[in-house]
Amino acid sequence: MKSKEMQFFLLISFVVGLTISTQAQDAEALRQRVLEASHSTRINDAEMKPWHLKISFQLYDPKGKPSDQGTIEEWWAGPMLWKLRIESPSYTASSIENREGDFRTIGSSRLPPPIATVLRELLYPMPMTEDLGGEMAHLRHEKVQNASLECIELRDATTVIPSLTFTYTYCFDPMSNVLREIHSTDSRRSTLRDKVENFQGRSVALAITTRIGKSNTATAEVTDLSEIAITEGLFTPSREMERVMDAHTETIIRR
Repeated sequence: MKSKEMQFFLLISFVVGLTISTQAQDAEALRQRVLEASHSTRINDAEMKPWHLKISFQLYDPKGKPSDQGTIEEWWAGPMLWKLRIESPSYTASSIENREGDFRTIGSSRLPPPIATVLRELLYPMPMTEDLGGEMAHLRHEKVQNASLECIELRDATTVIPSLTFTYTYCFDPMSNVLREIHSTDSRRSTLRDKVENFQGRSVALAITTRIGKSNTATAEVTDLSEIAITEGLFTPSREMERVMDAHTETIIRR
């Protein structure tokens, strides 16, 4: 190979290598941003001080018509020390987890998925993981509610057929870095986060709307979120409760 051709080949190789390296660094920075946001939006974390949360929610049927409404109330003192009370026409029950195990109102079933989704979106809206190394990360800009947001798409890098890959996209306000929307390729599901405020150093949405396409599936508003002092008997099961073994058998999801 002639000298000039060799120099040109080396230059191209250098540019390609530099581009690949830069893209890898950019992707890692995006994954790190998602992990940091995951911590900053999570309130059921061991580092948190005990709190009380009360939520008013409205559910909708597949046609977008109101189907159920009620309240969710939780007293939390740690990942394995909490009490949950749900009241609605379709489901009313209490649950407790403490050092002795899991307890629930006698004769009641596990939390219905639509209500569980509302609770999850407020407690930990982002991935409960410490490693996103297996995810491809891509940054793009989207318009949500007339606001231009920076959106990070995560896609499983091991999937052979990209079009069949399940993705989550997390959209942030570029000025405040506040998480404003989450959407996925699963039936075009999305969650809009409003009235975002600081609580114990965490970024908490006090109002959310979940959707499939353009149809609402749930709306919820936080009516109380405050620190509490632990009182005697708060996490002690009442006589109307029984020990259960199915409290942690639900499917683990990425978020």
